[in-house]
Amino acid sequence: MISLLAKILAVLALVIACLFPLELQARIVEAKGLSEIDQGKTVEARKIALENAKRAAVEQVVGSFIRARTDVNNFMLSKDKVYSSTAGQIDQYDIIFDDVNEHGAYQIIIRADVRVDILLDQAAELQAIYGWNKKPRVAIIIDENSNDTVVAKMAQAHLSEKLLREGFDIFDENEPVFAGFAIALLASANSHDDEYQGLKLVSNELMLGMTVTRVGDNQVLAASTASERKPGLNKSKAFDSVAKQIVRDEWPQLRRQLLTFWQKEQGTFRNILFEVEGVNTVEDAQQLIAVLEEAIPAIQNTEYSGIKNGVASLVVSYKGWTEQLYQELSASAYAQSKNFEIIGVQGNKISATLF
Repeated sequence: MISLLAKILAVLALVIACLFPLELQARIVEAKGLSEIDQGKTVEARKIALENAKRAAVEQVVGSFIRARTDVNNFMLSKDKVYSSTAGQIDQYDIIFDDVNEHGAYQIIIRADVRVDILLDQAAELQAIYGWNKKPRVAIIIDENSNDTVVAKMAQAHLSEKLLREGFDIFDENEPVFAGFAIALLASANSHDDEYQGLKLVSNELMLGMTVTRVGDNQVLAASTASERKPGLNKSKAFDSVAKQIVRDEWPQLRRQLLTFWQKEQGTFRNILFEVEGVNTVEDAQQLIAVLEEAIPAIQNTEYSGIKNGVASLVVSYKGWTEQLYQELSASAYAQSKNFEIIGVQGNKISATLF
């Protein structure tokens, strides 16, 4: 009877949490700051130790958030700037240790009341201002309605090369992590005889359409269609040349639209389906929710949908893209444990297993 009552109360707690989701609130963290004491300047060393403690508190809260959103080449620069700029936001804290430690360094340990929502917004704003944001993942797919697959693959190769040079992460649509954006290429290639000043020539014309969609719901974000022609008996060389030209001319405008949407939507909460095998009870689901919300600061709230055949369905309200939640989860200490494994990502759904 007690067990049944506990289950009923657990379900009610989950229902209440779903009906009345809390906005991002403060998080209580403990953090340590150290500073060497230079020539007996204890006061200065204490100030530095306190600032370092605040930076450490910020890192605990937004460290995974920054890592998931920063280009590898700019990560160190980005995190140092963000931590330094946002440490001043921690104005509510208790000092639980304030003295010279056994190694002769000044040490301060604080229990800080950190406003998660403010830190996340400021971190995202700083990254946008300085251009540190990681580029989105993109799949380049050949539309099955293309009349010449060979020519379509030429365009695909040129676009891939361009995206890689610009820092985009290109993924195959068959990968376990299928999240991000897709660019569909529709190629219509035709050759016909032409005549110029009495000379018979072969005219090679390519019409290439490029459509950018969001993986998951296939929302169209940008599209363009252009055509070019080039004479020449060597059709392969001619089509390769015009494909390269169209990609060079049309991609910049698509890129601007894609990156504008990508940046804007990083600050928006979206619901992401999270399915986890190996969850058999409501209590297990509660524990999982608590771990997720503790590990990922950009999770606003988590809604429990139910358990079927040992698979728990959760709806996570997350500030960012599905792939960013995947990256944060993958980097978390919880994901590094032997008891948890992410199976894959498909659009707006993440699948995982508990052992």
